[in-house]
Amino acid sequence: MPQNDFSTHGDRPKLHFAYATSEPNLDAFDVKRVVPSDLCGEPAALTVIGESHYVGVPALEFHEVCSCKPVSGDSTAVTPLESGVEREFAFETDRLRVETEAEVRPIEEFPGPDGTDAAYRFGPDAWTTIKLNSSPESAGTDESAPTPAPDSSATYETYHTYPEHDLAVYTFTRLYPARRAHEAPASRKRTADGASRSDDDSNPDHDTSHS
Repeated sequence: MPQNDFSTHGDRPKLHFAYATSEPNLDAFDVKRVVPSDLCGEPAALTVIGESHYVGVPALEFHEVCSCKPVSGDSTAVTPLESGVEREFAFETDRLRVETEAEVRPIEEFPGPDGTDAAYRFGPDAWTTIKLNSSPESAGTDESAPTPAPDSSATYETYHTYPEHDLAVYTFTRLYPARRAHEAPASRKRTADGASRSDDDSNPDHDTSHS
């Protein structure tokens, strides 16, 4: 990852997420790799950029940018780059609902680039990877990934490693077509004591630090 490109809150660097129905201006980013693919049965672009990643499905008016710098969009979220932080956020249009869970982990938990759909190595131990899961049953190359809802149409995972901070940011994203969005069960997520809870039981946008 580029050094010293993070925005900060106090002394804590932050990772920014933006969701929009219109395509961002990718000329503003340092594009490293573009991998054509598909999500929800539509053409998609998996893009590694110098500030992390972009995933876009134009036919569904879905565009996600993850960046070390502030980015604009119809909906935005921020994850502090601090070990143990967890965040959940969602974006919904009349065509699609998207739910993302982000976790900041020790860099040793990064499983490596093998088996991913898009990967780029910025330097020693500095990676961005994107992994598509073709079906709910196959979701999760990471053993601790949340279990997707049975009716989810597509899921993908990303990793961003930051050796200068000894940290990795892991994200797990679900995409539901609009016709299923209101039928999809609430996602279940592990808590620190190993129990699961429903997203309905807490604020959907929160962070939790673990010792």
